[in-house]
Amino acid sequence: MIRDYLATYDFNLPLDDAAVDPDLPLVRRRLASLATAEGLNAGYYEAQELAEAFLDAAREANAEVGDDDSPARLRLRDILDRDLEYQRELFEEVCALPLADAAAHLCWLTDVMKRRVDMARPIAEILGR
Repeated sequence: MIRDYLATYDFNLPLDDAAVDPDLPLVRRRLASLATAEGLNAGYYEAQELAEAFLDAAREANAEVGDDDSPARLRLRDILDRDLEYQRELFEEVCALPLADAAAHLCWLTDVMKRRVDMARPIAEILGR
């Protein structure tokens, strides 16, 4: 019976739940909704990369680094220059927020995406894949 359930397990359940959770801030619900279309690994790694870039930018802002060619700004530019749709959508969702808030929301999404990925291996083992 458990194998039948796991064979049809929907890895998007945590994201679907978050997308409609009235207790979450709207930005997190929207980030979760955007992430449902992404694959397990790519969705996680791309969210993680953007979260880390925003964390670095927030650290630079706290240190009052104002250089347009600072490492964090260059990293963000590099990410955006690759023009990956998912990362661009995530960026657009948080870019107007204070850097620390944007980083916190993206880190939250990264955590949800990691838990989603972490389900894949045990399910595959149980199903013998």
